[in-house]
Parts: sequence; structure tokens; C-alpha cells
Amino acid sequence: MEVIQQQILDTWLINHRTNMILINALTVADLAFTTSKRGGGTIGHQLAHMYNVRYWKLERMDKTLVKDLTTIRAADPKSISMLIDCHETSADLIHKGLQKGLEHKGDIKGFKRGVVPLLGYFIHHEAHHRGNILLTLKLCGRQIPKELRYGLWEWNKI
Repeated sequence: MEVIQQQILDTWLINHRTNMILINALTVADLAFTTSKRGGGTIGHQLAHMYNVRYWKLERMDKTLVKDLTTIRAADPKSISMLIDCHETSADLIHKGLQKGLEHKGDIKGFKRGVVPLLGYFIHHEAHHRGNILLTLKLCGRQIPKELRYGLWEWNKI
């Protein structure tokens, strides 16, 4: 595999590890925090949504990748361990999908612009939700640990 291809795959995994740092720093109580006046958009829902978007993109790439998985419904209870499992499983599958796309000259089924724009899409989407989750924690009075305030930016160490 060429160096640039490995860097693309590594970038996906670094992005994923930033999510894991965030999820592992959360408590069960944190999952219920929201800034919504109507009660939606909890941290648990946002993390589930991040997984669901991964699932939907994987489904478009290759339905066999998600044959043993399901989406997380809004009414489903969310736990730290369940969210970790969903994110770990989907990250591995996306890694495989990106790798397959790289092996096919950047072409990837279900995303006409190719592998690199798809990677950008995932990072853009997940960074948006990480930021929203951190803001929600802060606005709900949760002290943000140093590893979340600064550690998520330490890509050379993640």
C-alpha cells in the first residue's frame, strides 16, 4: 500500500479514536444532557446518530457489511458500552470500505466523489457532533476534563 493510502486510512482511525476519547470520558448521566428546550438532541442521541450515519453510508457501500447490524432508534436505551461497541464495529467496517475503495482507484459505491471526499464527510460530520457534545456538557454545568479540552487536538499523539 502506498504511503498516501495508509495516511488516508490512518486519518480515519485517528478521527475514530477522538470519538472514543470523548465517549470514554462520559458518564451515564452525561448521555441525558441536552440543550434542547423540547428534550431532544441528548448526548446519547447524538452519539447514536453518528453511528447511524456510519451505518447508512456502509449500507450504500455494501449491504453485506451491515447484515449483522441495525440502526439505533431514538427510543432505544443508550449506554456507554453499547455506544462504544457500535462505534468500534462501524469504524472497523468503514476502514475496510475505505481500503476497498483505495484498492479501486478511489471509487467507492454510494459516494460518487470518491474515497477522500467520503473521509472528509465523515470527519466533518463527526467533528460537528463532538463540538456540539462538548458545548452541551459545558452548558449543562459539566466540568470538561483537560483530555477533552485539549487532547482531542493532539492528533500526533492519538
